[in-house]
Amino acid sequence: MAKTHPKTLSGSVDALESNVESVRAADTAYTVDNAADYDAKRTIEPRDKRIHNFERDILLSALKNVSKDAKVLEVGCGTGRLLSEGLEAGYQVDGVDASGPMLEHLKAKLTEEQRRHVNLIVAEAADIPKPDASYDFAYTIRLLNQTESPEYALTVVDEIARLVKTGGYFLIEFVNEARPRIGTARRPTTRLRPSEVARRGEAAGGEVITYIGAYWLSMQAYKKCPNPLLGLLSTTDRVLSKLLPRSCARSYVFFRKTGSAE
Repeated sequence: MAKTHPKTLSGSVDALESNVESVRAADTAYTVDNAADYDAKRTIEPRDKRIHNFERDILLSALKNVSKDAKVLEVGCGTGRLLSEGLEAGYQVDGVDASGPMLEHLKAKLTEEQRRHVNLIVAEAADIPKPDASYDFAYTIRLLNQTESPEYALTVVDEIARLVKTGGYFLIEFVNEARPRIGTARRPTTRLRPSEVARRGEAAGGEVITYIGAYWLSMQAYKKCPNPLLGLLSTTDRVLSKLLPRSCARSYVFFRKTGSAE
């Protein structure tokens, strides 16, 4: 069934639209106190740059399936760490996040030209105030593991698929439940299996194009690796992740939208 939203969104980023009454991701959403240093923590250290570049390269490779004038959406964009990479590559990327302070920080980084073309929306990832088939490409990276449960995370997959036009694409990233757990997580993390994400995306009208893996050696390996060895570790990790995508710490399922939800 099609979802409709009576609210008309502005084409400008000057006023952030809000659709948040009860934020289910509130326990992990970033607040005004730490939004400002979010990017710095992920881009200053060489090891964090390697992690960022791995995710950026996966995203930009998937985006090559659409033209530069395609309408693109990032769900869970935060301060725009990856959204900005899409903009730099020449795509027009809208952003949705449940944290207003994160979007305010992102807005401050945009140029005047970008502000005229980018919509930033404060909304729950499973309830985005946009009509069906609004985008040619939609994606989420580093969001689903922060949601309240696997069940809720899969509703976000439904919502992303709903927003994509037939013939368009969507990319879903998540922490891989099929990967044996090593060590103890610092906080509870929602995990999904590649097979269940694939089934959910297919039920929402998608066709799996490919499975992509990241961090076969784990993200903690980057954190502990001496800087002089980071290049070797990163190269090795990328090769192993490509060969064994379903056993990586992080997984991506890349879909093409071929029909309507079942």
